[in-house]
Amino acid sequence: MATFTKTLTTSRTRSYSLSLVSAKPSPLLNLPAELVLDILESVLSGIRPSALLTISKVISRFVDIILYRTVVLHSKESLILFHRTTLSRSPAFFASHVKKMVVSYKPQNAVNYHRAQRAIAVCGGVRSLVLSMWFGPDCLASVMSGRTDGGVSEIILQSPDGIEAPVHCPQKDLQLHDTLSDSISHLRICEPGEGWTSPEDILLPFGRLQNLTHLQLSRRTNSNTDNDLKFQIQVRNILQTHPTLCALAVVIYPQMWASDDENVRESDIWTMMREVAAQDGRLILVQGKNDDWGKQWRNSRSDVGRKFWADFSK
Repeated sequence: MATFTKTLTTSRTRSYSLSLVSAKPSPLLNLPAELVLDILESVLSGIRPSALLTISKVISRFVDIILYRTVVLHSKESLILFHRTTLSRSPAFFASHVKKMVVSYKPQNAVNYHRAQRAIAVCGGVRSLVLSMWFGPDCLASVMSGRTDGGVSEIILQSPDGIEAPVHCPQKDLQLHDTLSDSISHLRICEPGEGWTSPEDILLPFGRLQNLTHLQLSRRTNSNTDNDLKFQIQVRNILQTHPTLCALAVVIYPQMWASDDENVRESDIWTMMREVAAQDGRLILVQGKNDDWGKQWRNSRSDVGRKFWADFSK
């Protein structure tokens, strides 16, 4: 004998359908835009964005502002996905939405390197750049030219590797135009490079930096003593020639093979920098840890990097 099951379903009335919410004015949209953004950002911490995108076009625009305000490309997959997105939306969208671009993933081949360059270049309204490697002055100029909003004010670079000009290239061709660099107030070179790059060579591609207020440089313990002396001399010179500087942080790292428990304060370079700090209170000495960069930008929505200068102002 066959068994039949009768299923009773209760249809949802159209007046309560989520797709019709936009047909009625929402009290949410009567609030100030800043408050609406705060509310939606809190909601997005617990649900997928797609759940809000279908409510109304207005809500969708607010969600886009939140989602694209800070773009973090922390893996090859996230880079490829964002690259595809740049091909499906107009450059004007990214120029108006993306305010902070973080490329913490380091491309391993030419294809992904050029994808990263395009990802940076398409965000023409970005104010803060966090980069895992040097992508060249042309890449920076592409997001700094023709700006009427103040331009890029903050650049954070993992290390100076690749920043030195090839011997066959004129230095002027590898520098930002002075009018472009004038917008930069905060510049951080977070880790020492694999080889020696002097502080002056590090700053050279960024132009005159006449409005620079905060600068971070890095050095490793037990390195070449002659270069330690050059580092000290050039740091003194930077302090003297950049009167706008409010703070110059020098982060001293242990050798890669050493543990983080190593007391870098007993190193020669720490002693040399302490002498400079005693003469100029703008110099701040910091003990670094070898995995600082990875910890800061490992998570796709990390905001740890914002706290660096705040810690010194307390």
